[in-house]
Amino acid sequence: MDISLVHTGLAAGAALAAAPVILHLFMRQTPRRIIFPALRLVRERQKRSRKRLRIKNWLLLLARMALLALMALALARPTLVTEASLGDQDVPAAIGLVFDTSLSMKYTERDKTRLEKAKELAFEILARTPPTSLVYVVDSGDPGVPPGLSPASVRARIEGLVVRAANRPLNAAVGQAYAAIAEVDRPLHEVYVLTDLAASAWDTGRTVEGLDRRAKTKTGIKTYVLRLTPKDVHDVAVVAAGPTSEVVTEGEPLEVQARIRSKGPATSRVAELWLDGVSRGKKPVDLKEDGEADVRFTVPKVDTATRLHQGEVKISGAADPLADDDVRYFTFNVKPPIRILVVSNQAIDAQFIVDAIDPDPATLPAGVPRPYRIDKIKASAFLDQADNLSKKYRCIFLNNVAELSDAEWGKLSGFVADGGGLVIGLGAAVRLDRYSSPTAAQVLPANLEKISPGKEPTRFAPAADYTHPLFQKYPRRLDEMFGQTPIFRYWVVTPREGARVLQSYADKSPALIERVFKGSKTGRVLLWTTPLSRRPDSASKDAWNEWPSVGWSYFYLMNQAVAYLAGTTEEVSDYEPGHDVVIPLDPTRRAKSYTVIWPDKKSTLTLTPPATADSLVVVAPQAVGQWTVQPSADNPTGEVIGFSVNVPLSETKFAPLDESELAALFGGKDAYNLADSPETLVDLVHRVRVGRELFPWVMLAILVIVTLENYLANRFYRESAPRVAPA
Repeated sequence: MDISLVHTGLAAGAALAAAPVILHLFMRQTPRRIIFPALRLVRERQKRSRKRLRIKNWLLLLARMALLALMALALARPTLVTEASLGDQDVPAAIGLVFDTSLSMKYTERDKTRLEKAKELAFEILARTPPTSLVYVVDSGDPGVPPGLSPASVRARIEGLVVRAANRPLNAAVGQAYAAIAEVDRPLHEVYVLTDLAASAWDTGRTVEGLDRRAKTKTGIKTYVLRLTPKDVHDVAVVAAGPTSEVVTEGEPLEVQARIRSKGPATSRVAELWLDGVSRGKKPVDLKEDGEADVRFTVPKVDTATRLHQGEVKISGAADPLADDDVRYFTFNVKPPIRILVVSNQAIDAQFIVDAIDPDPATLPAGVPRPYRIDKIKASAFLDQADNLSKKYRCIFLNNVAELSDAEWGKLSGFVADGGGLVIGLGAAVRLDRYSSPTAAQVLPANLEKISPGKEPTRFAPAADYTHPLFQKYPRRLDEMFGQTPIFRYWVVTPREGARVLQSYADKSPALIERVFKGSKTGRVLLWTTPLSRRPDSASKDAWNEWPSVGWSYFYLMNQAVAYLAGTTEEVSDYEPGHDVVIPLDPTRRAKSYTVIWPDKKSTLTLTPPATADSLVVVAPQAVGQWTVQPSADNPTGEVIGFSVNVPLSETKFAPLDESELAALFGGKDAYNLADSPETLVDLVHRVRVGRELFPWVMLAILVIVTLENYLANRFYRESAPRVAPA
């Protein structure tokens, strides 16, 4: 930390502080010696008084010296400088203006968005910038290299800035500003970051780019962060919307669920469902402070003339500061029910699976869809049904099946190779020799060894990977359920090469193993080492577990297994702006080219995928809304494809960075200057460019010293009142 002086020469006046000492030495009187023995008593008293007077004289001398030194220092106008002093606020500068253009900057307060407020502040900065300066405007949503412009020319560029749904982290935008101004030949280098400091606009896992370049710049780069965070955030957003079922089935009612999130005080809204451009119902929603609420809509029947349907849930009822998140779009296809085959030796082993996946319609509440249809047969009849399995079924369950012939294992191998999904539950009925044949080995994910002793019950351990589609929706709740499920017996197995253990028991033995078969279509086999059923009689030799009766994990995983094996969990139709959209193409119905239609229904793009490509890629769509993809006229049988692009969920949370996170981004608290208003910004810039003047404090010190000097002078040298001798 340094001190600069506006009038350096006047600082020499501080030497006048020695004047009282010089005057004292030269004007000191020489005492006259008078020998008077009668005054010995007076001399003794004088010695004691002289010591006290000497201390008083020194105090008064120091006060007068300090007074002269401070007066000289005040005339020199001292300034405390925290960084390199320029001595003049009108020095030409290289300035980077970094604008946060993420969606949260569209938040409106007092009829102004945060971006509009940022523009006003930028214009105030430019008004104080010398015309010989060079200004670079960096848009966080535009990775292009900005040109350097004069302060007058840059206004049009700033006025043209708009909020962008797809944005890059501000880490990169600030780094781009550092890179732009670092090599500019100007005495002063400054970067202003205009942002609401929403955490969603930053990559908090790494520092701002270009910190090394900032450090190497000769005069240094001063960084100012202008915090534009709203004081009292209140916003209501639709954060999720779509069908409750993985598969929307022809002829079945459609149930749509939406989740509404509130930020701020308790409020009420109205949620409305639109489907294919037609309103299908409204419902009131009451929201607690910073709370969430789910709302469900039931559509009795969906038009089956087309497979593609697009809908949205929007909220209304009050003005909202951020309107972009008041709607959520979704896309789905209506399909025939997915057919499933369940094979078992005993009816009870099939019934648990049927009740979990495709229960009797009479037991279901009105309006609940049935996306799956199950056929169940005895194992002895499987060979008669084994022809063209892949055309009939998407998924097959073998539960506690005693044996299959080589021919039957061969049929299952072909089914899996053609993209089918197979689930196997091992139980007491299983014959080891019939599951150890070379043909069976082509299908099974593991070698069977023996049945566990079953002396003490064990339980499911947490899943090995909760990002797997089977577990990723409810990882914590599934973990709780697994810990409560008693398992009495299971098959001890050794996973084959390439197979993956998805779940184990508490004793670390494999419970669920997956094997994937790659080809023109991907097939999968899931092997459970305990049966997918229970027995009412716990003493029965077939009573290996209580899984179906404990909680909801059994019912959830049976349905999730079907969705995963049938491929419906891979059908993504909901994207965020800036993310590539990958659309699988049916090789039997593909077209030579496709036309991508924007949400505004005016902008289009033609894509021609390679003949060998199995998917169509729409690169980083930006606009929020409903997109459609139409096949070219050369394939009239091709179906229209669709997908939805929604506001990023991170933009609806309004979680601002705290100062410790900001310091971590910039490499320390001293690496940036934080301003909350135009007034604090002016003060910050003045202190960094010129420094903080000490003149007012010096004058205050002079006032204190003058008061002290007068007090000491009057205290030490006042005449005492004459004493009256006693009568």
